[in-house]
Amino acid sequence: MIDAVEVKGYWFLPDDPDNRVAGILSYLPNQKITLELIGSFNDPHDYMFALTQDDSKRTDIILGESSDAKSITLLNCSSYGTLNFSCSFPMQKFSVQYCLMGIHLSNLQDAAFNQVTVKMPGLTKWVNHYCVKYSIPFKNDNMNGFNLSFDRDNSNLISVQLDNNLDLELEFTCSPPATPHDEKLLVRQAYQLNILSKSNLPFRELLSQVSKFKSFLTLGTLCSIGYQSIELYSPNEFQELKDGERIYHPISCYYNQLDKVNADTINTKDFLFTYDHIEASFEDVIKNWYGFDDLMAPILKHLIESIKEKNIFNTGDFLIVVQALEGYATRFRPNIPAKKKFPTLIEQLTFLRDEFSYVQLVKNTPLDLDIVVNSRHYYSHFFPKMASAHVAAGIELYELTQKLKVILVCCVLSQAGFAQRDIITILIAYRDRVN
Repeated sequence: MIDAVEVKGYWFLPDDPDNRVAGILSYLPNQKITLELIGSFNDPHDYMFALTQDDSKRTDIILGESSDAKSITLLNCSSYGTLNFSCSFPMQKFSVQYCLMGIHLSNLQDAAFNQVTVKMPGLTKWVNHYCVKYSIPFKNDNMNGFNLSFDRDNSNLISVQLDNNLDLELEFTCSPPATPHDEKLLVRQAYQLNILSKSNLPFRELLSQVSKFKSFLTLGTLCSIGYQSIELYSPNEFQELKDGERIYHPISCYYNQLDKVNADTINTKDFLFTYDHIEASFEDVIKNWYGFDDLMAPILKHLIESIKEKNIFNTGDFLIVVQALEGYATRFRPNIPAKKKFPTLIEQLTFLRDEFSYVQLVKNTPLDLDIVVNSRHYYSHFFPKMASAHVAAGIELYELTQKLKVILVCCVLSQAGFAQRDIITILIAYRDRVN
């Protein structure tokens, strides 16, 4: 998903497979997927009339056959185009939401897949375990060559059964040099995420499972994480060898992801935690993470949004963190002591700060909650400022947001099942990162 793709082929609608139109499919990373037809699926006059009436219609599925004989499915396609009355044929264009290369689907909910494999920048550094062995023997105090080896039987497979149907794997992969007869030999080692299902599922259901781990990795690395590649597998798409062995073909998935992929900017020194820090509790933690219900979803979304690196800080960043804390207290701490029927924001924030006072970064950081509440009310509603109410702005508001973010991280770690000792260790590293 990080490289541009162009595919030439014939395209058709599922209910009219004989009406094939030549065209070019283009994928530009982080921008768009477009299909440009030389002609149209409909009668040219009807298509041109629809354009003049701005009557563009959504097409759920377009099927294609590429010039290298690969089956392609395009999903959620919106038609658009321009008119050239001097041309004898129309040019029909579609913007495409999803592209699956290697399969023909009958509909969007087609339960055709039982595995998805994803590569993400930062995953290998986060697991922090490398299986390629490298050594330099010395003889008479001089380097006597070097040894480079990989034994797949000793590779580190991390596997968790999420529920009765789904399994999660972090699988180590290694590719040798293409040839030893070269001046530069390249060995690639990396971890990839596998989600395996005992039953066949629609591709978007598998992608939603991938997205949950992506948010977990974003928390662990404190970095925006994009997908380098997404490959789906179907039990019906395979090549059978003479001995009966089946080789299942990967089905590449493309869509316009918003998070950019830049592995070079990911530094382990900036991570909140790595796999080796939570190895003993990883299975329980990841199960809790995948078990989060709809009550936790908006809080996680706000936390992940607040983690993403931005060039400019604004009041919206402050409000996102406060809203997430308020939502967490309302949903998961309903018995907060209150003077009235419902706890106020300052009572909620005070309770959460006290709950995580065992974390030194929370305990030792001065935080004026009156200023937090005043600032939240002002930037939410822009009521006239009262002379007695201090409202933070500029660098003061930024620093206030960073302090609140520490409490929010504690809330999410606690809800995910991290033990107190792990939270303390993780937040010590977080303190060193932000200070």
